[in-house]
This record gives sequence, C-alpha cells and structure tokens, in this order.
Amino acid sequence: MADRLTSELDSFQGLWKGGFLAADPLDPSSSLYSIFGFMSTSHATYLRCIKPHVHEESRVLEIGPGRGGWTRTFLHAQEIHCLDALSAEHNCFWEYVGRRQNVHYHHVHDFSCDMLPNDFFTFLFSYDTLCHVSFEGITAYAENLFPKLRRGSHCFWMVADYTKYNAFVDRLEEYSVLKSFSGGLSRRKQRWLKKAAKHVNRFYATKSRLVRLDPNEDDRPRPGRWYHAGIERTCEMLRQTGYAVVHDDVGTDFRSPIIEFSK
Repeated sequence: MADRLTSELDSFQGLWKGGFLAADPLDPSSSLYSIFGFMSTSHATYLRCIKPHVHEESRVLEIGPGRGGWTRTFLHAQEIHCLDALSAEHNCFWEYVGRRQNVHYHHVHDFSCDMLPNDFFTFLFSYDTLCHVSFEGITAYAENLFPKLRRGSHCFWMVADYTKYNAFVDRLEEYSVLKSFSGGLSRRKQRWLKKAAKHVNRFYATKSRLVRLDPNEDDRPRPGRWYHAGIERTCEMLRQTGYAVVHDDVGTDFRSPIIEFSK
C-alpha cells in the first residue's frame, strides 16, 4: 500500500507547470467548466438559503410568493403559509403551485399578520418582495412576525440597497456570462467578442431597466417602486427588534442583499 501511495504522488510530478488554476473564485464570470459552469443566482440562493433549512418538519412562512416560484421549493415542508398583497387568483398561484393541504395563502391588506399562529414558524423567507415595501412596512413586518416565529428559526430577507445595486449596474460587464466566452480565442476574436458583448449587455440592461438609482429619492408610494431600505439600516432595525443577524448579506445575489437572521 505504501509503495502504491508513493507512486500515486510521484505521478503528479511534471503536471500543471505554474500551478493548477482553472478559474478565479473571486471573478463571477470565471468558471471551471467554461460556458457550462454557471449557476443562476436564484438556484444559488435556493442551495444556500433554503435547501439546508427546510425539511419535512419545517413550518414555513413566505412573504410575497407571487406566482409561487419559491413556494414550490418548500412543498415538502410540514406546513407553509404565504402572505401577499395580491390575491391568489391574480397571481395564478394555485395553477402554478397546485392545491395542497399543507399550503395556506393569505391575501393581506395590512402588516398585522393577525391570521398567523404564535410561536409556530421555523423558517421565514422573502425574495423580490420587500424591495417593493417601504422601510416602515419592513419594520412593521419584523415587529409583528417576531411572536409568530419559534426561537432558533432561520430567516432570509432580500431587501433593496441602492449602493449595492448601483455597484452592480456600474460593472455589468464583469457579471455577464458573455465574458467567459473569450477563453481559448485568439486576440483578434477576443476583441471582436468584447465589442459584440458590449452591445448585447447594453441591450439586456436597457430591456431590464438596469439604471442607477438615487438613494436620496423621495419615499412616496408608486406602483412597483423600489425602496432603499439599505443593509446597515435594516440589520440595525432587526437587532433592535430582538433578532440576531447571522449574515448581513449571504452574497448569492449580485444585485441585492439577502439578510440572514434568526429569532
């Protein structure tokens, strides 16, 4: 056995001159498997925030399910309650999720959360919803949901932070998957690809309305607007409410922070 292991180590001699390096872990456009090695931020968020914490005995509370894309990742849980400002019919929720005895949908008209049982939920999740809620509304949810959660519950909230968002908008080319296509190409083709990618990136940025936002803008409600809650302000509010902030940003979304906290 010792001779075989020695032979195994000897077999590496002469390989990978300069040190093996297939991808830079700090570069979001660098991949070990070239164009085949990329993962969506949504799937990365599922793997980081949901999969390790939701199981058959979990009691899940979701704020803002919409059609139910994230809700479907919870379906194996013991019980799921969803709060939304729009009706299930408007969101086509049941058509997408399917009628299930363990899923409860609440069409809310305030932030009271009175319909929910106390000391019940073990997992709280909200993505792409609280960014459309004022800081006062987020605070009301944090305060009114506190008695609804069990001690030790895992919580993940995505909120809007214009500083992080603007940094993303300023460096779109760094996050574009098109950047990875240049590997192995000649310099001439790399220059051509870079020029073409710039136009494609600009097209999708315009289509997705990716423009810089002013953190000093007014706080007046308007349909679908974002509200600059901010990482630091939201985390401080959560601490003052009685929560423990585990991570101020789990980092799976380039555009917006996802705050991990616990009761």
